[in-house]
Amino acid sequence: MNAAPVIETAAAKVNLTLRVGAARADGYHPLDSLVVFADWGDTVEVRAAPGLLLTMSGEASRGLAGDHSNLVLKAARALQVAAGTDAGAMIRLDKQIPVEAGLGGGSADAAATLRALNRLWGLDWPLDRLAETGLTLGADVPACLYSRPLRMRGIGEWIDILPRFGAFDAVLVNPGVNVPTGPVFKAFDRSDPAPLAEAEPMGEDRLDWLRSEQNALEAVACARHPEIAATLDWLRARDGVELARMSGSGASCFALCRDRVAAERVAEAFDGFARVVCLGDPV
Repeated sequence: MNAAPVIETAAAKVNLTLRVGAARADGYHPLDSLVVFADWGDTVEVRAAPGLLLTMSGEASRGLAGDHSNLVLKAARALQVAAGTDAGAMIRLDKQIPVEAGLGGGSADAAATLRALNRLWGLDWPLDRLAETGLTLGADVPACLYSRPLRMRGIGEWIDILPRFGAFDAVLVNPGVNVPTGPVFKAFDRSDPAPLAEAEPMGEDRLDWLRSEQNALEAVACARHPEIAATLDWLRARDGVELARMSGSGASCFALCRDRVAAERVAEAFDGFARVVCLGDPV
């Protein structure tokens, strides 16, 4: 076991595109999504300890359950079982990603916990093996384990890494409403969705291809929460914004900008949570 503390970043997840099909017989929805990660997010630190303990800090951790229902502790216990170990850890989560915001915060935290404990406990599992455990925790966890530009299909278990994707200067904003995933998918189901039609391969011009795509949950989320629609209208009217869209099931939205300066101007003008980020390959 590693005696030194291990630190992992839980990067915010952004669905640049999201196609969703009608629910399968088991209730899961097939999807096709181009996913990227921000150079910003939460932090998970683990240290050796006799049992599993969790402490939290950060504004976004307020009201977040610290008991067995927390995805961080669920991830730790799932890895214990999968590895057949009784090793413990003191886990500290510094929470910056807003809760129920469509940025995959809980999944990113679970993934970072799996990566950190994999190192702390000296398991040396490859990410593919960790992803098998991650999928039992949530559909987004395998993607968050890789935290690189990727295409996610199936219910999240089919992952294709996109090498040399590049990066966008962007702004992440949140209109200040919590949007649980379940009700959005129920509203989507009531719209009588068609079977999933997967996207065409991405061409040479990434931005043109992204503009031709959509987030299939955006319309139903906007209907339930007009604040999201108002935020998107505001972003699309800003100078220097190339594309604005909702991420995941909402409420957070992203704006891909012409450059870093344009992104900073948009963030400064937004009345609420706004974060200038790089989305895509690390720079």
